[in-house]
Amino acid sequence: MSDVKERIAELRRQINTYDAAYYGRGESLISDRDYDALYAELSRLEKENPQYQSPDSPTRRIGNDLTKEFPKVRHSVPMMSIENTYSENEIGEWINRISKLLPGESINLCGELKIDGVAAALRYENGRLQRAITRGDGIVGDDVTPNIKTIRSIPLKVDYTASFEVRGEVFMTFDNFQKLNESIIESGQKPMQNPRNTTAGTLKLQDPREVARRHLSFYAHYLLSENHQKSHFENIRFLSSIGFPVIINSGVLTTTEQVIAFCEGWGRERFDLDFPVDGVVMKVDNFDQQRRLGATAKSPRWVIAYKYQPETAVTRVTGLDSRVGRTGVITPVARLEPVALAGTTIRNATLHNYDETARLDIRVGDAVEIEKGGEIIPKVNKVLTEKRPPDTEPYSPPGRCPSCGSTLDRIEGEVALRCLNSSCPDQIFASLTHFVSRTAMNIDTLGPALIKQLIDNDLVHTPADLYTLQQDRLASLERMGEKSAQNVLEALEKSKSNPVDKLLHGLGIRMVGAQAAKILSRHFDDIRDLYDIPAEKLEAIDGIGPRMAQSIRLYFDRPQNRELIERFREYGLNLKGKPRSQREGPFSGKTFVITGTLERFTREEAKELIEQRAGKASSSVSKKTDYVVVGENAGSKLTKAQQLGVKVLSEDEFLGMLK
Repeated sequence: MSDVKERIAELRRQINTYDAAYYGRGESLISDRDYDALYAELSRLEKENPQYQSPDSPTRRIGNDLTKEFPKVRHSVPMMSIENTYSENEIGEWINRISKLLPGESINLCGELKIDGVAAALRYENGRLQRAITRGDGIVGDDVTPNIKTIRSIPLKVDYTASFEVRGEVFMTFDNFQKLNESIIESGQKPMQNPRNTTAGTLKLQDPREVARRHLSFYAHYLLSENHQKSHFENIRFLSSIGFPVIINSGVLTTTEQVIAFCEGWGRERFDLDFPVDGVVMKVDNFDQQRRLGATAKSPRWVIAYKYQPETAVTRVTGLDSRVGRTGVITPVARLEPVALAGTTIRNATLHNYDETARLDIRVGDAVEIEKGGEIIPKVNKVLTEKRPPDTEPYSPPGRCPSCGSTLDRIEGEVALRCLNSSCPDQIFASLTHFVSRTAMNIDTLGPALIKQLIDNDLVHTPADLYTLQQDRLASLERMGEKSAQNVLEALEKSKSNPVDKLLHGLGIRMVGAQAAKILSRHFDDIRDLYDIPAEKLEAIDGIGPRMAQSIRLYFDRPQNRELIERFREYGLNLKGKPRSQREGPFSGKTFVITGTLERFTREEAKELIEQRAGKASSSVSKKTDYVVVGENAGSKLTKAQQLGVKVLSEDEFLGMLK
């Protein structure tokens, strides 16, 4: 067997392995750039050596995400993959190439953001969503209609009765991804890898209720319709007009310079978005030209994807620490030599759990490649073992809690190590820090340093103890004084009138975040109503799943937790849910999006004011958005609002509505 033939066989084996993990299990075993390099090498070798071509080569088919659980449906038109490049020069070469195939013709292009999600095709008949299909192998896909129907941005009914098909991308926002991972880590499980893989796994769940709780999103980027076969850009505008959220796009581009400017512009601005974007897609706008350009065996000639370089950096591990969370989960953290990445300086990276440290075989002194997972949380991609110093030693997980010295335990079915000592100082510190945080009780005068002093001086052990603090004792603490002590007590007094969802979130009930706390607060008159409510009644509340219901039930079944809440009642905190008469308000049924920096409010304060008036504060702009409130340095959300014709409000106009 020749060296070339062996290399082709090895490349096919590697790519098939990566495809099986990526499309079948939602796992990325290799970076996109490295995968693309292997794929390009295989394509080149097969082209140069046609005697070694094979019908089962990965270059002859599209990745397969079929499962055994869903019905299989044949696509009306194959969902082919797209040629991609990391080079601006190759974008220019592509434009020259299609120009030669259409000699003497003007070619208009349309640029779109390339969301890192999961492709889906939605079929509509008589104005109603009939079927939703994943890409599958490009010819046949999975029917995931019940799961797709849980995505609230997808219209189930439209004012257009002719048959048509919408193709687009299903994805998860960074905010929802982070909230999901926080709840998973708190429950002792292995966190999700990234938003794209989480989206793929979510669409394959057998319980649509669980899919709904993960809050997936959708953007349309293509229309198949007998009545709309002239212009791609006009089709996108039509989809927007009948209620579909559409991909952020450039409009019509006529020059190579405009195309490159669009690519470069979003290379910078994508970090301001709340969803993963790994490139842009360029499409020929005219459908007749698309048909005449045709396709290769794998990709249409009329479209190309320009992918951005992954945001990674190389640095060195200076230490491996263990941190104790408020639920007792012990999380390994790598201390790093400071390094710039995606506009911030990174000094630490989470390793999630000790199974991950073992998989990486990470050691103090190692050179590591890091990236911002989901552009939010720095994570270690891989250890560069070829740069490992000779005197490094393997890392062993701790046997005892780094805070209190208690023996650590692993609960059956969990990957996390836990400290089960409820008096553990680090757990108390984490619990109190969470309680006073901005999204919980918002007591900004109680910073981490002061909380540590309060614990060290045996002044507080539970959040309720904060409301027993005395001014003279506070003033005697280091770096405090009469005025600072008075500010703390005033902030504590003010917090007593917070909406009850703030308190619920601050309690730190596993899996109950800020949004779940708001949902709960709309369904009871007093927090005591949660003491004995059956789990099945909790599950019946939209947005509260079985695991969350069980967690709530376990929390309120513990006498010490009920005692804590009754102490809050004794100290005058608000424990009342939203009265039934106030569950409607002047903003009922209205959705607001806030972009830019406001002068009079923080973004969280503005959202709170909207929700107090029964409105909804969203993070993304769609056709269903009613108002976009614009502050200084507004970004892409303002552009999207203008494209969709959504009402734009200045801060003064917003203030007028509040009054």
